[in-house]
Amino acid sequence: MPDPTLFHGIAVVIDDEIDDPNASIQEIRKAIQGEGCHVVELPAIPSDASVANLQEVAFFIVDWNLYGAGLKGAAGGEAVAASAEIVRQNEESIVKFLKDLKHVRFAPVFIFTDEPVSGIEERLKLHKELYDETDPSHILVMDKGEVSKKGLFKVLSRWMAEKAPSVYVLKSWERAYAKAKNEMFLDFYVKGPLWPLILWKNFRDDSVPPAALVGDLIGRNLVSRMTPFSFDLEPFLGLLEEIKKDAKTYEDIVRKVLEGERFLAKERLDSGSVEPGDIFHLEDSSYRINIRPDCDCIPRGHDTLDALQLYLLKGEEKIPEYSSEYNLIPEQDNEAVLFPVFNGKALRFTFRKLEMRKWRELKDRRVGRLLPPFLTRLQQRYAAYLQRPGLSRLPSEAFSSLKQSADQAESTK
Repeated sequence: MPDPTLFHGIAVVIDDEIDDPNASIQEIRKAIQGEGCHVVELPAIPSDASVANLQEVAFFIVDWNLYGAGLKGAAGGEAVAASAEIVRQNEESIVKFLKDLKHVRFAPVFIFTDEPVSGIEERLKLHKELYDETDPSHILVMDKGEVSKKGLFKVLSRWMAEKAPSVYVLKSWERAYAKAKNEMFLDFYVKGPLWPLILWKNFRDDSVPPAALVGDLIGRNLVSRMTPFSFDLEPFLGLLEEIKKDAKTYEDIVRKVLEGERFLAKERLDSGSVEPGDIFHLEDSSYRINIRPDCDCIPRGHDTLDALQLYLLKGEEKIPEYSSEYNLIPEQDNEAVLFPVFNGKALRFTFRKLEMRKWRELKDRRVGRLLPPFLTRLQQRYAAYLQRPGLSRLPSEAFSSLKQSADQAESTK
């Protein structure tokens, strides 16, 4: 079972009865604090502005019924049934919060409730981006009393071990990242508290944008300190068996995951940055990919980004071939085939001609970016093509005996 301490940190508990000492949420709150974790207590869904401040939270606990205490207080302590409108507004508020939260902090969300669990799950299933019944969700719905009885962190770790491999990897990675980040900034601070200024001046004196280069340096150092980090996904492999029963569904999922490994859609890119690997879809349905080196994709001095020249290879969509013997897509020396990228497509880029166009001509046509090491492989294949030696053709007459032997072998089968 995964380590329950992976959930340790700051927890946000949203419950309208959080201030009631006799409410069932108090057992859960005490369990969190009992492990040395900190609790941020909220009696209602936070405002849109406040959601942006939830970036470092370890996990969230949300009560599905956030109107009971208010109605009870308004009725002088008597239980009052909520109107259909109040129930609808409550659900809309929670669903909106969960959707907004995903864009700020992707973390486990636990809906612990005194209401029937199945009813809440059915309501969540109406929003597939939150709770898809065919795929493990980052949201767990569970009865408050059952959680208190079994123990909060035992419930969380068992859920993670049985149904949430993505949460397990996320938490394992975050632990390694937090350790590496602290070590890196501490190491540089010990070497010299003014280290950012030294690097900034050095990059500026080299006539390159210092902010981008300092960011690259920090990224490289973080990755170097993070690897290797360990986790074991073998216990989760059984989750694939049910999906694999539908071959087409499984193939679609595999392709989507592979695309996520090698291609970043334009929505995730900074509109003011250009890098090698940027892919453009032109009006004539052809494609271009920028292979200009990183250091040349940054405007220098008085240059502007709009005027930056891109070095482009031309590409087109194709149906990919597959070699089951070598588990790869066969390629000629003068091409590179990228698959899957840009909504599952296979793109074939040829090396014969290099096209130069300015960023301002293409920026509205960018669809995404090819990522390393797949970009590195394309650049290396192109570099090898540029330096290819000119060899004479091999005359067919030199292979006539081999062809006859092959024909004879075929006829004897």
